[in-house]
Amino acid sequence: MRLLNAVLADIRFQIKQGFYLVYVIITAMYLIIMSFLPDDILAVALPLVVFSDPSVLGLFFIGGIILMEKGQGVLMVLVVSPLRSWEYILSKAISLAIVSVLAAFAITYFSHYPTVNWWLLLLSTILTSGIFTLLGIMINAGCNTVNQYMLKTIPYMLLFILPCFALLGFPYSELFVIIPSVAALKLMLGAYHGISGFEIATLATYLFGINYILLKLAVTTFEKRIVYQD
Repeated sequence: MRLLNAVLADIRFQIKQGFYLVYVIITAMYLIIMSFLPDDILAVALPLVVFSDPSVLGLFFIGGIILMEKGQGVLMVLVVSPLRSWEYILSKAISLAIVSVLAAFAITYFSHYPTVNWWLLLLSTILTSGIFTLLGIMINAGCNTVNQYMLKTIPYMLLFILPCFALLGFPYSELFVIIPSVAALKLMLGAYHGISGFEIATLATYLFGINYILLKLAVTTFEKRIVYQD
């Protein structure tokens, strides 16, 4: 019940702070741009646009959310509240996954792409969102300003995003799927272009494991660097 209440509170906070409005505007911009794309380019652009939502945007938004709550004293209250650190962090991951799924489905539906595996799109969006949200929480530790956070995200963005271009025709090795972002993008591409059941099971299991590990690391980092400020 505490987790559910925390998720609902996060959603209300995100709506109040205009995050949903930003998503609506960005989604509308994406749709306008893609309406002018020919089908062959849309087949590549659509998965990349949908992938960028829970990854790039999600990474930036979680940093802004944590810094806002830190400035408003919310994190100080967390120390004496019954809400546990893992519930607070999981609530953030779930609430941002919800808005990412809504945006992904809206962009895909209104792009009128002919063949979409909606269940796989749902799964890949949730797993991708979880990875970057949890990563963002760890990066945010020790940051007091947006500029600090933005600077700290740059090496992580290079490490996680650049290898994804290997799936688009650049030099590629199957070993690249060890990088969680590459595995997540490959799973998401499968929602549009097709993928074997074995690959779905393998990639999804791997990404679930990565999410679990990142959750444990995020809780430890959050408690040490943000809550107790060691």
